[in-house]
Amino acid sequence: HPDDGSKKVTDSAASGTALATGYKTYNGAISVDHNKRPIKTIVEWAEEKNMKTGLVATSTITHATPACFGAHVDYRKKEGEIARQLAESEIDVLLGGGKDFWDDEIINILEKNGGNYFSQFESINQTEKRVVGLFSYGPLPKHNDNRNPTTTEMTKKALDLLDDSSNGIFLMVEESQVDWGGHSNNAEYIKSEMLSLNEVINFCLDYQKKNPEVLVVLTADHECGGVAIHDGGDGNLSIKFTSDYHSAGFVPIWATGPGAD
Repeated sequence: HPDDGSKKVTDSAASGTALATGYKTYNGAISVDHNKRPIKTIVEWAEEKNMKTGLVATSTITHATPACFGAHVDYRKKEGEIARQLAESEIDVLLGGGKDFWDDEIINILEKNGGNYFSQFESINQTEKRVVGLFSYGPLPKHNDNRNPTTTEMTKKALDLLDDSSNGIFLMVEESQVDWGGHSNNAEYIKSEMLSLNEVINFCLDYQKKNPEVLVVLTADHECGGVAIHDGGDGNLSIKFTSDYHSAGFVPIWATGPGAD
């Protein structure tokens, strides 16, 4: 059931709502307020300005963070309803996992709303239609398990599909599984997902240098695992955990490009 609002530490739904809308809400809420009324998202603001929009994630594309940018639901676990709203939305590019939540009915809704569905990354072509690419039934494989496509490949493809827009673009990319490494107290899992994140950050910074009118913002929605990093032996780092859930630790925010200040 949706959280009663007593929690002090956020989950990905409430924090995703804050990132997408600028408003605080209860844990489990997908871009709705405490009264379960929709809150306008940055994607909806962008679409009003005729910007092209996209979401990329290594989780299911209906998972809490991407959902907050594309749907309004009272509880994050309603991924079928989130898929329906994404199919009906004006979002131009959706890339990630989660075929499980896109049955034939929802694919029909997508196609009626000007979309093409792809289950193979290689088959995505430059098209005037909206693109939904889902490459696994659940979340995508871990970076360490040879994720294909990689986060960077999906990001590059999304930008290729979006950046012919004369009115600008908005793209949200989530390296979703860093969080899951924290939940499982698995330092190797965190490290490999951070390597993937590092690669996609470098790609985005290079893209920004070639497109100086683009603002790049990098942040997290919360810390997970209460991770503390210490000096280990032989010049290695030792990682200790205080929790298998989110902590109230601060997260950084960086930006470069116009408006970064």
